[in-house]
Amino acid sequence: MRFVENIILETPYLFLKKIPYAWVFVVAFWAWPPIVAGIFAGIIVLGLVTMFYQQRCWEAKIIREFQKEGQPYRDQPRAPRELQLRNGALVLGGSAALGLLLNGRLNLSGLQWFLLTAGLMFLYKDALLFGPSAVYLITPRGIGARYIPGHVDYRLFFRYTEINYVTRIRAGDQLPKRCDVLSPVRGQKEGVLLVAKRMDGFSREIGHVLLTPTDAEAFLKQIPATLIQNDALIR
Repeated sequence: MRFVENIILETPYLFLKKIPYAWVFVVAFWAWPPIVAGIFAGIIVLGLVTMFYQQRCWEAKIIREFQKEGQPYRDQPRAPRELQLRNGALVLGGSAALGLLLNGRLNLSGLQWFLLTAGLMFLYKDALLFGPSAVYLITPRGIGARYIPGHVDYRLFFRYTEINYVTRIRAGDQLPKRCDVLSPVRGQKEGVLLVAKRMDGFSREIGHVLLTPTDAEAFLKQIPATLIQNDALIR
């Protein structure tokens, strides 16, 4: 089982995000013969399943390495439902209009053009339409975060020994100059701030980190009290 888990985790997410391009062949060849479209559809399903299990495998690895017993506190914030529905409706409406305009072009019907454009947008631009994926895990030894803003994924783990303090950031509070926001909502400036012991952040690539959990107060209660600093103003 570990062998399969390692293979899935080592598969580049960027490679998996190229698989939705096969949707072009599903739509173009759905009647020439149907088995050809079926093969490409199978490739897409395999890619989507692998993406799903990458998340499960990452969580299993974090639990195995940093959670000796029990389960970690898990939070998966999402973009507002209204925003997701609006973007989905815009894609469907735009794809329908494109289908009417291009009906018969390149030997594709209006329905095929609709399915082609809508499918590619939903499969390939999902982070843009529905918000980046963010999952946080709080364990006894640190905080794990997997963040997918587009075609790459970031798998991070912040040990408590690397964190100077954790504080609640509200509207109007100032963030550090070098701060990475791992949120499903772009431009978010409220949440829970992890301040690194290093002046310039956790590493050369990662500065101080702002997380935007679904329930910030409940999230903070899972973190060791010695790390919590209330109402800190970052300058």
